[in-house]
Amino acid sequence: MEKVGLIPCAGRGSRLSLPFSKEMFPDVHQSYYSPIILHTIETMRDAGIEHLIFTINPLKTDLLKYLGNGKQFGLNFSYCIHPEPKSLAHSINEAYHLIKDKTVAFAMPDTIIQPSSFMKQLIKYHEDNQDSKITLGCFKTDKPWKFGMVKMKNNLAEEIIDKPKSTSLEWMWGTIIWEPECTEQINQFIKDSDEDNSKELILSDTFKRLLERKHVYCCCFNDGQYKDLGTYDEINDWSNNLLKNSNDINDTL
Repeated sequence: MEKVGLIPCAGRGSRLSLPFSKEMFPDVHQSYYSPIILHTIETMRDAGIEHLIFTINPLKTDLLKYLGNGKQFGLNFSYCIHPEPKSLAHSINEAYHLIKDKTVAFAMPDTIIQPSSFMKQLIKYHEDNQDSKITLGCFKTDKPWKFGMVKMKNNLAEEIIDKPKSTSLEWMWGTIIWEPECTEQINQFIKDSDEDNSKELILSDTFKRLLERKHVYCCCFNDGQYKDLGTYDEINDWSNNLLKNSNDINDTL
């Protein structure tokens, strides 16, 4: 089955209030301009994915201009315009007509994930578990209130708790591989939810049926790192941590 990459860029970036698209924020650890979205694009390319689909806010013309048709990256890019951001699930469903019969590799555009080969490893893990309809790429976090936390047993997901105020869970999901059955459930979830505007839309809620049927697996990156660069505090922490690591190395020379 054909694999496609899906990268949601439909948010307004209101937490940062930048004069440009947040996906275009420079990687401060490079000596040349390299926007953080390239981390996600490059890991998908290195995993053998040739077609990437972006759900995008039409105001992000700088991002559209920079990415173009993808040929400069050796890839093919498609765009699905999402003019009214509502939720991550809505953003994904905007690309339904392009992903409905594909295996989807999903990752965020404003994150730095280690190892850099995480997508290649995640795809292999997914393919090695034939019962898996969804494979979650999981990372340890000390900030569970920011993420979807995963309760698992023997790498089989049992429950996903979104942004708990208090929990003993250590693992959050940060990237996903899923099969067409999951795409259909997201689509139906959106249809049902749009009839009930009072319902809070959480992406992991669409996984419940597959969780119950034990078709959601966890690929745990024990030595991995997941950096969400959605706020200035997170960007500052990312910058300072690498600077500290560089200084530590210099001190040993």
